[in-house]
Amino acid sequence: MLKSHLPVAFYPNRMLLRSLVILGFSSVGLLSGLAPDVSGRFGIVFNTAAYAQEFSDSDIAKFARAAFPIEIERRKTEQKIRAMTGGNVPEIGCDRQEDISNLSGDIRSAVVDFCKFSADKIRENGLEVGRFNAIKIKYSSDLAFKKRVNQELRRLRG
Repeated sequence: MLKSHLPVAFYPNRMLLRSLVILGFSSVGLLSGLAPDVSGRFGIVFNTAAYAQEFSDSDIAKFARAAFPIEIERRKTEQKIRAMTGGNVPEIGCDRQEDISNLSGDIRSAVVDFCKFSADKIRENGLEVGRFNAIKIKYSSDLAFKKRVNQELRRLRG
């Protein structure tokens, strides 16, 4: 998924951004061993086993084709939840079932739908969730790789 460019000048926006980032990263971790672990001020620590992997142009294209609609759906889901909660978007990850089960019915339904959508999009584009997460980790940590992915995203948008 792609980074959101929300303003972080106010505490509620920073909290919202953090929640969305965690939701986005962990949404694809539902069935994967590479799911994020929430801790510390910035909240995300990943399994480092994925860093050693190299990704082909085909992998990057599959990732971009999946990540783009997932990001659009993430934004829609975030807005839906914000409307239901009066602006508060809880920190939730698709891999943390106990957090999801503690949500109220409508919010839980929106999160579950987003998680299913994300996993389905990833598989529809020829990737396993774990592979998608590994690419996302590299995208977040490697500037040259991020440029390759962004070029593919621009190509897809035409």
